[in-house]
Amino acid sequence: MTDKNILIVEDEWIIYDELASFLTKKHFNVAPYTKSYEEAINQIKLQIPDIVLLDINLQGEKDGIDVGKVISKNFNIPFIYLSAYSDDANINRAQRTSPDTFLIKTKPDINKDQLYVSIKMALSKAISKPDSEKEGIFVYTDYYRDVKQVSSNELKKVLVRFNDILWIETDMEKRNYLLFHTKNTKTYFKNSLSKVKEILPFHFVRINANQVVNLKKVEGKINHSSFKIQDKNFRIGLNFTKEVHKVLHSLYHE
Repeated sequence: MTDKNILIVEDEWIIYDELASFLTKKHFNVAPYTKSYEEAINQIKLQIPDIVLLDINLQGEKDGIDVGKVISKNFNIPFIYLSAYSDDANINRAQRTSPDTFLIKTKPDINKDQLYVSIKMALSKAISKPDSEKEGIFVYTDYYRDVKQVSSNELKKVLVRFNDILWIETDMEKRNYLLFHTKNTKTYFKNSLSKVKEILPFHFVRINANQVVNLKKVEGKINHSSFKIQDKNFRIGLNFTKEVHKVLHSLYHE
């Protein structure tokens, strides 16, 4: 049983419909028909899928490998090429985007069992990737009063890269939510501060009961009990001072 979201980027409706029907029976949530580069990028940004199937030949000037380049560069999402184009030129282009695999469309029917195994393997590999190698975290763009009563398809998620996070704090009104602050955005995550701290890089340090900060973003003067990030003052709790200064010393020369 799975509730993973999958995006199929395919210019032929008949093939999309065949794959969508098969994967729906395997309990995947299949995104709407997506047939071009522009539609694929918009769909990924709208609701980041768990995995993407990419045909190479798409409608418009750009192809599936162009989509793969964007995914590889900007999103931490597994993707699989599924194409009839198996010439050396396309395979070499595809390899440079680091896909999880490249499957050839077989005729008259696509080998769906092979496809399903490849999807499961790619998802398993993504899930088992060590936290130290991960680049960010998926968060919600809005607060939902009761997430359990909302379909996962209705929750708009975005990827926030660790490098972009300035600080994280407990939402004082909604105690079971955290607020992630970046330079221009504020997003939500349903978990405790201590649990999130476990998956963050070492330079994210808890400075008091309600805040974790990215010490790589500290600006200006740092004294024993306070510092600034983007003109916001932060106070270091007495019980957290030792750990904060230990990480600061590992990051910066005195």
